[in-house]
Amino acid sequence: MLEMLKIKEKAKNIYADHEFILKPVLQFIFCLVGLILLKNNIGYDPIVNLWPVIIIIAIAMAFLPRSLDVVIYVGIMILDIYALSLELALVLLMLVLIMLVLFFRFTPQQGVFIVLIPIAFFLKVPYVIPLAAGLVCGPIAIVSVTFGTIVYYILDVVSKNETIIGNLSNKATSTQASTDTMSAVNSIINIITSNKEMYLTIIAFVITIAIVYAIKRRAIDHAWEIAIVVGSLLNLIIMIVGGLALGIKFSVLFVVISSVASFIIAYFLQALIFSVDYSRTENTQFEDDEYYYYVRAVPKISVTAPELNVKRINAQRRKKVAVTRKK
Repeated sequence: MLEMLKIKEKAKNIYADHEFILKPVLQFIFCLVGLILLKNNIGYDPIVNLWPVIIIIAIAMAFLPRSLDVVIYVGIMILDIYALSLELALVLLMLVLIMLVLFFRFTPQQGVFIVLIPIAFFLKVPYVIPLAAGLVCGPIAIVSVTFGTIVYYILDVVSKNETIIGNLSNKATSTQASTDTMSAVNSIINIITSNKEMYLTIIAFVITIAIVYAIKRRAIDHAWEIAIVVGSLLNLIIMIVGGLALGIKFSVLFVVISSVASFIIAYFLQALIFSVDYSRTENTQFEDDEYYYYVRAVPKISVTAPELNVKRINAQRRKKVAVTRKK
């Protein structure tokens, strides 16, 4: 743990010294990964998915605010899906507009979860998101996590029902009738809303975020570690029991392995963010004209990278001293 904290301090110092360069570089890598995942899992628009276009977009996003990056990312997603189905693109656009009205205008920084959740699902560690959101953000992240989960399952529905959605869209386009277009939209919405796994995942994520946040705020030793353990077990139980009860086809082994991997990632995350020394906890109290205050203070663990003292040895001087001694 001490070595990990030393690495953390070194990384912080390096980032502070080179923030002007490292910030856009890291943001570029993050945006590029997200765009590549879109290309590999959707990839319907031939222009948007050209490698030069992807790299240029990622470079541009590297110098923009994160909230604007999320809007651009979702916009590219809609444009990509539009190449497959106009009706599905309209459904996703309506969802994005709801997000903009209900969420982005109040807490735009939390919108990064809308990008992180599809990435976490594609990397097979989705259950780390509610743990991290509960530890770092709190209940306000429930909204963005919910929308991000819906966006992922829309992409999942597209990949699994590509032929059906394409046929519905082609039929509505060929007839050019508004009734056929509305029928196609309703059919696509029914395909998305009939996904039981999506509802189960949203419920599990919401409960996990709330429980993790409630436990980590308790004035008890190792509250963050306890929150991660309880949150991981609770999420695992909800997914397995709920999946069996709803008759969802899923791999129990995958859920277990993914939950363990998510727990490990979340544990290292809290170790880096919330490193405290409970052995030096202090309890104090004071008062003013209206209240008595009881304060429990837990000091942070602070380490400094060891400084290397290089001792130079003058070989020529040592040789002279040796000659003098022989005389």
